[in-house]
Amino acid sequence: VPAKTVFVLPNNKNIIMAAEQAQKIADRRIVVLPTRTIPQGITAMLNFDPEAEVDANTIAMMQAADKVSTGLVTFAARDSEFDGKKIKQGEYLSLCEGKLCANGKETSVIKKLAREMVSDDSAFATVIFGEGVTEEQAAEVENLLHKENKEMEINVIDGGQPVYYYIISVE
Repeated sequence: VPAKTVFVLPNNKNIIMAAEQAQKIADRRIVVLPTRTIPQGITAMLNFDPEAEVDANTIAMMQAADKVSTGLVTFAARDSEFDGKKIKQGEYLSLCEGKLCANGKETSVIKKLAREMVSDDSAFATVIFGEGVTEEQAAEVENLLHKENKEMEINVIDGGQPVYYYIISVE
């Protein structure tokens, strides 16, 4: 990258430390913004101002990222226990900020996740649906979020990602 300063957004709590180590061996200024999720990274990028100084951008981008709540919907690959709850292989799982929100049937875990993530203060949400999810199914998730806050603006995006049926962000 020909830039004098490079912003690195790990978008995963397990990558932050590696990014910080890479910072030490780079031949230019590297700023690691400790984003833990893809939605935080997207929000941080949207708040980048090419006219602003590096320090001002760093502050603005992280302040924006910190306002993002992230939820994930996936499935259990095997029988296990997570956060003290027994999980059966094939069950749907919803995670809010990395903690198990619910496990069970698809609709029930998404409803619980929507109730957990959305408040009266929520202004904006994004639903990124993954491979194997239809636009109609994604629209149902949009409706569940609207039931929690009718005024919230919601974008639905076909992300095509594997593993996660839905990546949901609420700001």
